[in-house]
Amino acid sequence: MKKISMDAFLRLRKLVYRNARPLDYTMWKYLFENGSADDFLGVLSAYQNEDGGFGHNLECNNWNPDSSPYTVCIALDYLDVAGDAAGGAKDAMVSGIIKYLASGAYLLADGWVGMQGVPGNNAYAHMPWFHFSPEKAAQADVGVTKRLSDFILRYADKGSDIYSRAAGLKERYQSCEQVLLEGYPDYDPTALNIQAYDPATWPAWLPLPVYFIGSPQSSHYAACRQTVDRNLDTIADSLLNPREVQLASPEELDAYERSNPHPDGKRWCVAEQTIGNYYWGAHFIVRDLNLLRKFGRLDFALPVCAR
Repeated sequence: MKKISMDAFLRLRKLVYRNARPLDYTMWKYLFENGSADDFLGVLSAYQNEDGGFGHNLECNNWNPDSSPYTVCIALDYLDVAGDAAGGAKDAMVSGIIKYLASGAYLLADGWVGMQGVPGNNAYAHMPWFHFSPEKAAQADVGVTKRLSDFILRYADKGSDIYSRAAGLKERYQSCEQVLLEGYPDYDPTALNIQAYDPATWPAWLPLPVYFIGSPQSSHYAACRQTVDRNLDTIADSLLNPREVQLASPEELDAYERSNPHPDGKRWCVAEQTIGNYYWGAHFIVRDLNLLRKFGRLDFALPVCAR
């Protein structure tokens, strides 16, 4: 079983301290160094708009400042990190999100639209998977809808219209096991056949099975333990041999543009996307170290005192 040593942790900390945006830096401090949940959530709240939704580059590859259901889902991932002990800072954001969802923005008869259903994305730097599609704007995204419905059923007033709407959507999609996992479609581990995981055939775009398990408390952990252990070793290897967060080379960016031509003849890889990809590097370090923490793969006690 591979674990992260204190020396490895300190090397990773330097990378995060140098490269993370304030949101992921304060999340690191909260998770590993006895930092303040209010400081972390205070930064997160800066991405919340007056309408209660979230926008801006909370999702590093979409710089649309306006609110969207998908970006709210990204905010919920961060809120989950803080847990229920965060107090007032979290309560205020939750109230705002409920207000936004109750407004009916991007809500169709069968649920909320997904990341390609927002026309405003096209006016700002974004990657292809955020480019507006009229077809997608007319379809509910099951993952987004289930994620937001679960949130509403947990936090909204049971007598409200949006609670009743969420309850109906929850029932409608009860048999569909897709939700969202940090922006990725998240399918039930059984449906994904995680027990038959083979790194040689696992799709490169799909997160490793351990991300779908999430923690030892998952009901799927016992049956998938061997795969989870292999995945955790893979993640530990990547963190034990960290590299400085790199900017893509001009050659790499040009190759991407040639293989993914922009429908309007523009470039995807503008300066904002370079910055966004840079931010993702530090975010993934924090995410992966937190996953190892949950499975007992840190070879030292937390919190770590400043050195």
